[in-house]
Amino acid sequence: MLQHTLLALVLLLQCQSRDRWTTQLSQHICRSNDQVISATRTLANSGFHKDLTTNLELEEIPRAFLLENTTSHFYMDIDQINEGLFLGYPPVFPDDPIDVEQPADSSPAHIVGVLCETHHVTLPVHHRYQPAGSQPYSTVCIPFPRVFIPVVTPEDHPDLDAGMEQVEKERGCKLLRAPCSVTALPECGWEEVTAVGVEDVCSAVPVGMSQDLPIVEITAVAAVLVGFSAIVYVMFCRKEKSKAT
Repeated sequence: MLQHTLLALVLLLQCQSRDRWTTQLSQHICRSNDQVISATRTLANSGFHKDLTTNLELEEIPRAFLLENTTSHFYMDIDQINEGLFLGYPPVFPDDPIDVEQPADSSPAHIVGVLCETHHVTLPVHHRYQPAGSQPYSTVCIPFPRVFIPVVTPEDHPDLDAGMEQVEKERGCKLLRAPCSVTALPECGWEEVTAVGVEDVCSAVPVGMSQDLPIVEITAVAAVLVGFSAIVYVMFCRKEKSKAT
């Protein structure tokens, strides 16, 4: 029962997040003047399915919020992550619905919010299929996310909206409004923080060879013709059998 309630709350929060990251990032976002964090990233596993691990040295900061840009070359399966919350995956909040079937050349980039309640988070990410090319592999990268730390939280501001408005007025910038707990519907106010020691993580993804396309097309057509012929033959045999009886 508790698991279903938690999952329902996560889905509700995600529904509220549609398009909001892009809209908020178009504004003048508040930045921390004195906080600098160190971070590292790895992209593990071979093939199309990867584990993206982010390590943040936050010291006394209790949590962080990341805005990941998956680019058009990767996607996060939100259903997979939601089902794995109890395996340690962090809650995620996509900017838009993510079509996991689209190839890289027709998929938009997506911004996904990630709530980090620990300093070490791992998320499953997946390569999108690349268009055919002249090389068997293509190198694609995920940029380092934008990192935010909490400024206005329920612990310090019982009225979150009033607290955020006051901070924004004093500082002349906009706080990022994002969830501060997987089970809490109110949004906290977050400021962006500078991360050092960071870089994009890259991976080689298999690519179909352009010179193989004619062979693939001929094989596909032949398979269709064989299958159609087999169906016609079976139907003909049944018809003849029914006449005989």
